[in-house]
Amino acid sequence: MATRIQENFPLQRLEVFSHPTQDDYERAKDKARQLLRSILPDSAWSELEEKAVIQLAGKRGTYVISPYSQTEIRDCAFRPLCCLCVPSAFHSAPTYDRMVAEYLLIRIPRTFTGKTANIFSRSGNEFGIATLFLIAFDIALFVNLLLEVLTVR
Repeated sequence: MATRIQENFPLQRLEVFSHPTQDDYERAKDKARQLLRSILPDSAWSELEEKAVIQLAGKRGTYVISPYSQTEIRDCAFRPLCCLCVPSAFHSAPTYDRMVAEYLLIRIPRTFTGKTANIFSRSGNEFGIATLFLIAFDIALFVNLLLEVLTVR
């Protein structure tokens, strides 16, 4: 019986340093795009296709999710107030995965409190000491994540 199961589900040897192929990346990107399409209302999907952004009204202002830049929070005159920075786990995520995560964080108000994401003001002093510490902290978290992934395999 055990050999029959192994024939149906052969064990694949995972390489410690195996990298996804371009085809794997493209499949993952397509699946993330399909997921984004399935959760967005038709009007938001049309806006994404036409303007390359998703705009959502939220309690802090209008959230503008872009595949090409950080999500911005804008005031009623549509001036940028600040940028949204989701936890570092999403920094390395493919574009559509990040957009899905940010959309859901914004749409589910109870999860989006400020403890979920960092909000950086759009003032003249973009790189204060607090920002530098946050960048260093994000880098440390990313290195820790890489070490965890490499030691698990």
